[in-house]
Amino acid sequence: MRFRQALIVGIAVLLIAACSGDDESDQSTTSTTAATITTLGDPTAVVGTEDGQAGSTSSTTTSTVDLALSFPQYSIVSRETSENGDIVVVLLDRTSYESLSDIDVHNVVSDLVEEYAPVYEAYIVESQAAADALFVEDPTEEEQTALNNGYVAKLEEGFRIIYEGPLQDFGVAILGS
Repeated sequence: MRFRQALIVGIAVLLIAACSGDDESDQSTTSTTAATITTLGDPTAVVGTEDGQAGSTSSTTTSTVDLALSFPQYSIVSRETSENGDIVVVLLDRTSYESLSDIDVHNVVSDLVEEYAPVYEAYIVESQAAADALFVEDPTEEEQTALNNGYVAKLEEGFRIIYEGPLQDFGVAILGS
């Protein structure tokens, strides 16, 4: 019986020793702020001893990458006051982004609601032609094409984002979620 207990304790000690080995902490990634990542490079320098034998390795490179969060720039081209809040038309600056995602639009709407409160309805467009065609009752073929290609989202009731046109596959998002 004592032999079994000694064997189990011996195996447990061996497992603990095997699991507590060196985890190569010289190669790590550390986040210093929410927008900056500092990366320590692989060990590159070998320090020798006086008798010519290889010594320890040390890490010599550090690089910092700034990951500033940004979203497309925009301007308000129309703003009307209503009982529940303002109704705005927002024109995205196409030179401020390479491609547009649902997250980009969500960030624009979030910023719009925060910076220009009270906003109850917003219409997000990528072109002035789409902005001009938004409230046309019977749009021409050219105006409808501008809407199909340039009308990307609308904000309803101050919190519900409905993706339109090229982003309509993303459906609906709730602001603040």
